[in-house]
Amino acid sequence: MQVIVFMYVIVYYIALFSTSGQTEMVVSSFFSLGGICLSAILLWRASIRIKTNERIFWKWMTIGAICYLIAETIYRIYEWSSQTEPPFPNWSDVFYIAHSLMYIASLLYIIMQQRKQIAMWQALFDALIVTCVTMAYSWIYIIQPIIRLEEKVLYVAVLVAYPFLDLVMLFLLLLLFFVTNVRRIWLWNIVGVGLFVFTDTIYFIQMMQWNDVYSSWLDPLWMMSLLMISFSSYDAKEGELSFQKEEQSFHIKVFFPYISFLALMWMPFIYLGDQIVITCFAFAVVFIFIRQFMTLKENRQLVQQLQTLNNDLEQKVMKRTQELTQLNEQLTYAANHDFLTGLFNRRAFVTALEQSIAQANKQKHSMAVVFIDVDRFKQINDYFGHEIGDTLIVQIGQWLKKQVRSTDIVARQGGDEFTIIVTPIYHLHELQTIVEKMMTITEQPMTVKHLDVRITLSVGIAVYPFDGETSDTLMKHADIAMYRAKEQGKNQYQFFNSEMDRIVLQKTIIETALHEAIEKKQFTLFYQPQFDVQTKELIGMEALIRWIHPKLGTISPSVFIPIAEETGQIIPIGEWVIEEACRQMKNWNEQTGRSLRISVNISPKQFLKENFVEHIHSVLQNTPLPPHQLDLEITEGVAVFNEQYTIHKLQQLKQLGVHISIDDFGTGYSSLSYLRKFPIDRLKIAKPFIDGMTEEKEDVAVVKAIIVLAKNLKLRVIAEGVETLQQLDILRSLQCDEIQGYVLGKPLPADVFEKTYIKNQLPNE
Repeated sequence: MQVIVFMYVIVYYIALFSTSGQTEMVVSSFFSLGGICLSAILLWRASIRIKTNERIFWKWMTIGAICYLIAETIYRIYEWSSQTEPPFPNWSDVFYIAHSLMYIASLLYIIMQQRKQIAMWQALFDALIVTCVTMAYSWIYIIQPIIRLEEKVLYVAVLVAYPFLDLVMLFLLLLLFFVTNVRRIWLWNIVGVGLFVFTDTIYFIQMMQWNDVYSSWLDPLWMMSLLMISFSSYDAKEGELSFQKEEQSFHIKVFFPYISFLALMWMPFIYLGDQIVITCFAFAVVFIFIRQFMTLKENRQLVQQLQTLNNDLEQKVMKRTQELTQLNEQLTYAANHDFLTGLFNRRAFVTALEQSIAQANKQKHSMAVVFIDVDRFKQINDYFGHEIGDTLIVQIGQWLKKQVRSTDIVARQGGDEFTIIVTPIYHLHELQTIVEKMMTITEQPMTVKHLDVRITLSVGIAVYPFDGETSDTLMKHADIAMYRAKEQGKNQYQFFNSEMDRIVLQKTIIETALHEAIEKKQFTLFYQPQFDVQTKELIGMEALIRWIHPKLGTISPSVFIPIAEETGQIIPIGEWVIEEACRQMKNWNEQTGRSLRISVNISPKQFLKENFVEHIHSVLQNTPLPPHQLDLEITEGVAVFNEQYTIHKLQQLKQLGVHISIDDFGTGYSSLSYLRKFPIDRLKIAKPFIDGMTEEKEDVAVVKAIIVLAKNLKLRVIAEGVETLQQLDILRSLQCDEIQGYVLGKPLPADVFEKTYIKNQLPNE
């Protein structure tokens, strides 16, 4: 953009110096009016484009450019018509002065809008100092000669107005120069207005020195100043007129007022009697002293503020350090303590245990890790609510702390589990005494919010160094002992021994091997025949799962079934058993043309699964086995899980057409009323009653009562585990319907069972 301005002025000068007379007048008018029109258009576009309050600045600037265009037009029209310059003053001077006033108004508007953003006083005094210097020179070379002219008052007033307005514009520009970072817009304006004032000054000096003024060579400079001002609006954006205090002042800004004052110092000696010069000099000196005084005062205040800020900062740093220290202490406490009970948490317990082991090793004494679990706490939580449960946990923690010594450490592992480090131990009876004191919690109920709650504890103990020499080993062994206490009936304590570790290891190995067994189908089914007691006819068989591991050999169902129940692996195992048994039963019935029945044991977890009925229906369709040839055996424990849920699911199974049997009847805890409510077909008398029939009359009475009850309810009865002929005779005399046991047939693989019972005649007694 600078190139355009300079090229325009150069072309203007070339045109002036290469023409003369009427042609020179036309060229001068063309370039002058064209440049002013371009200037007005650029400023007008900025006033429309900017939407904030800054548009007012550009509007004033636009009005000023229009005023200058009107003035220049009047001047040129008179010049064309009279072939000479118009008399002074004339109407063009009114609009020239209006242009300066509009520009001053726009600068004042910006300064007033931004006055709160800057420290104005330093810039104000800097501008006043430079203005005093400029005013002295203007007085000597411009204003004083004008005043001495013997002309009319209007002539002198208009003539003085030009340098006066130039001084005002110069003062405002100096003020902007000293208070702002010189951006692109302000740079164009400062240079443009500076050139305008310079050109006016040259014009008046020339006019005072020579009566015949040739001003054509100054016209391009005026035009150049107007274009510079207008080109500042070319790419103007919102917010570009805001003031920004620069971080470090330029040296030129700091020293410029004082350097300009040097140009004034010689004038009082030359113009000793001139009061205006003396006054400008005096005011400049006063302004310098005031500025320096205020600068020193401000520096002193800044030093005091800095000292105050440093003191405040030190206090804030000290306060913040204390807060951070307290916060770190709180975080450390929270990281190492249980939020509910305030006891050590697992992390802190492990750290304390490692320290206790190191101390026990150094001082050659024993110590123990005690794991404690609150029996049936889940039922307490579910029944009374979590608030009561949490309060109970807090009371248990406080009670445990009272039972141990000051050297012992009580921690909460989480949930309803606590751990204790008992150290030091010099005699095992010390440890036993402490544990037995813990177990006395069962002697009286604990009062929790007006409720009396009785609790029992299962406790496991591992002793250092006999049961382990590391924190992980001791905690693992104490945990194993605690679960052993639970398995033994709860409300007791168990010391760890190597047998417990072996059992846990065996369970882990079997649990891991079960995953592979399910994937590779390592299971097989054995079948045990079931006979009608009176006719001795084969009426069905029970499918019994067997696991023959390629490395571990045959694994008893009594070993892996409980583990599968605990881990949930019993569900895919049970589904496979049903599918395989139904497929085999369909095959045998097609071979014999008979309608034998297959019995399958159903796991509680399998029965309670949501899609259990759908799975049975799918198996019967895919086999396809007639539903009445499938007998599902459920335990009494399943029956009492949820009465309405169980009844609903059994009714769904009955709608499919399958038979339902209650397995191990008499050993569970179900109510006899369930026999009337549940849609079942058979009762299976538990083996313990069958075993005792030949020795205990009471067992015979129980079996007889079960058979009578079943017949009154129109249910069939099957006795399992019949191993002797004497047992068989008793059952026949009691009119038992069906029998299953070694006396008539052991569980056999499918191929052997087929040869023995499917293809051959039934054996005689």
